[in-house]
Amino acid sequence: MAAALPLRQPATAPVPKPRRWPRFALAFAAIVAIASLLPYLLAYLWTPPGHHFAGFFFIADDATTYLAKMRQGADGSWLWNDPYTSEPHGGVFLFSFYLLFGHLAALLHLPLIAAYHLARISGAIALVLAADRLCRRLLSAELRRLALVLVILASGAGFLAQAMGNPSALGTRVEALDLHLPEISGWYSILAIPHFTWATALIIVALLGLLRIADAPAWRPVAVASAALMALTAIHPQMIPVIGLIWVAYQGVLLAWGARPSMRSIAAQAVPFLATIPLLAYNTWILFRDPTIAEWAHQWRHQAPGPVSLAVSLGLPLFAAAVGIVVAWRRRDRGLALLFVWPPLVLALLYLPNIANIQRRLLDALYVPIGILAAVGIRTLTSRLRRARARRIEAILVTACCLSSLIVLAIALRFASGAFAEAYVADDSWRAMQWLSSHHQPSDRALSSPGAGQLLPAWAGVPVYVGHYSETLDYFQKIRNVGAVLKRDAPEATVRAFLHDNGITLLYWGVDEAATGFQPADQSYLQLVHQDGTVAIYRVQLGQ
Repeated sequence: MAAALPLRQPATAPVPKPRRWPRFALAFAAIVAIASLLPYLLAYLWTPPGHHFAGFFFIADDATTYLAKMRQGADGSWLWNDPYTSEPHGGVFLFSFYLLFGHLAALLHLPLIAAYHLARISGAIALVLAADRLCRRLLSAELRRLALVLVILASGAGFLAQAMGNPSALGTRVEALDLHLPEISGWYSILAIPHFTWATALIIVALLGLLRIADAPAWRPVAVASAALMALTAIHPQMIPVIGLIWVAYQGVLLAWGARPSMRSIAAQAVPFLATIPLLAYNTWILFRDPTIAEWAHQWRHQAPGPVSLAVSLGLPLFAAAVGIVVAWRRRDRGLALLFVWPPLVLALLYLPNIANIQRRLLDALYVPIGILAAVGIRTLTSRLRRARARRIEAILVTACCLSSLIVLAIALRFASGAFAEAYVADDSWRAMQWLSSHHQPSDRALSSPGAGQLLPAWAGVPVYVGHYSETLDYFQKIRNVGAVLKRDAPEATVRAFLHDNGITLLYWGVDEAATGFQPADQSYLQLVHQDGTVAIYRVQLGQ
């Protein structure tokens, strides 16, 4: 008897398509990383004779302190001690991002400045790839590349205000913030400060994890979002409550549109935020209870910028994003709802009182929702035009959106040409700091001018009496103290008492210091231990 045959063949199981590599994002990340490294490489190649490139162009005073923090990490510490102030204090778990890269520098046997730029380049790649994932999650295929370009390269029109001499509007001067504040631009952040880009990448990763949790609660997205938010807490803890408020506002919009999340989903969404509480509590405790940290925090100058300056410096992308917000609201786009609640909420928080005096720091990653919504707005504005004309108008608008980023690159290249002396250190000063790096004692503290004092903790690993406008407690008073003591007719007893009371064991003496008129070579209690060109280093011998 013949076996019965089925009437039809069973359907074969569908073969899952392999996940494609984001080729555009990878190529774009490589281009951005190489372009951001180019000015620094040129600066090393074009260093004027008799000088050494210090490694930074933008916000060099703060960047130098980050290098000093990396040096502490390279020496094995996971706690930060402020090397720019003379007040006694213990180590605290702050600036762990730079301590980590200091440890990596020691592990990989890299110069600290190379590790700093490794942090920059890796942050650029992480930011581009994270932003690409967010664009893929929220946008249709034809908008993703445009949105990614705008997130990374879009900037404002503050250069116009600067070209006009910074005119006044509504009682305040209009400033070119897009040429001065790296945190309001993806490209500027990539070019200048690595922890800004890493913080933004972590914010995006956390939001992607939260979106996956909202779709289907599972341990993996909970773990990813928790890890991202805890890492963000170690870099910019002030952004945790901001992200929390953005997420609550987003859920409120979905609720108004009829979405009803389960209690399991709500509980899972809360876990990543709860995971940050121990580190947030620690940061709050040291901010208000540690005397040195509390006094340092009082010196912060991170107030909100003027609203007109901010609007101008966000420029055309902000206008296009406003159009995108209207479009997303009318369409009830549940994905873009996360982004359109973000800018209004942050702008409101920016001008509310803040007990930590860090309003400007709330601008972190604002360029992400603005860039994505601007892509929606630009495409909407050109959607009714003929295809060829729409492409031309879109190209013009995108170019206009990115002009400030091009100017920032031009400024970096101008620095690289050797046009600005502050980017370089004289060779004799450089050699003196390298000598001091290997010949100082752990208990040493140096006295110098503020300019040299800024460099010594980073390049020599020696704490100083005065050196940085923020991390030196009572900075301006200490400058006056030095001026009052180190002068031509200073009584020996006064100088000796000053050195003793402030724990100063080394005197760094260069051109700026010599301008005070003080003569260290004539003092019996100062022993010359190094001389190179115009720079001398003396060891204080108060026991004599």
